[in-house]
Amino acid sequence: MLIKADLGLHQQIAKKICESIPISSMLLDFGAGEGALSARLSDLGYQITSADKDEDNFKCKQISFARIDFDNPDEIARFVVKHENIFDAVLGVEVIEHVQNQWQYVRQLMKMVKPGGMILITTPNTTSWLSRLVFFFTGRFHQFSDSDLSYGHINPISPWELSLILREVGAVDIHISTAGTLPPLYLTGFNKVSLISFLLLPIRPFMRGIIDGWCVMATARKPL
Repeated sequence: MLIKADLGLHQQIAKKICESIPISSMLLDFGAGEGALSARLSDLGYQITSADKDEDNFKCKQISFARIDFDNPDEIARFVVKHENIFDAVLGVEVIEHVQNQWQYVRQLMKMVKPGGMILITTPNTTSWLSRLVFFFTGRFHQFSDSDLSYGHINPISPWELSLILREVGAVDIHISTAGTLPPLYLTGFNKVSLISFLLLPIRPFMRGIIDGWCVMATARKPL
């Protein structure tokens, strides 16, 4: 199965889930792709429901799957109503940058998780040192150029806005951290990125925010 996520991200998510949610709990992988993360969590002992728009592309036939177009309000509304307050955790992994209405998307996650349950969201890190450099020269965030439209990246979101949305929809215990792999200096060979990274080292101490990590990971709880 193709892991459509950054190097190490699924391992980090699985570790976070295992630390926070008891084994055998009910989880929703809301935007599951081919099902690599769903399969990993199922193997760990969780009860998984997966949702995405392409059922033929989903490879984990032993896992319950629901076909949903995330930009179809009627389809989403029916699914949310059917699954309100059901899941111990709802995962939106590399999805929020694909949807048109990010605030509504987070509200939907909140509706489907049980009181006291966890929401986990990951998205490209628009505040990484690399994204800041790309924006400086191009006026666009890293992973949000015209060439990235083929991946469906249409809606960049900063860690600040993600935290704001979670607070406004009533989430508590909000944590946003670096995720994925974006070292400050590549040591695996000389290339353009390693050169840029090296040249940026003198100004790294003056940067603020989440400057490392290909992605950010946000976790939050629904109030009891």
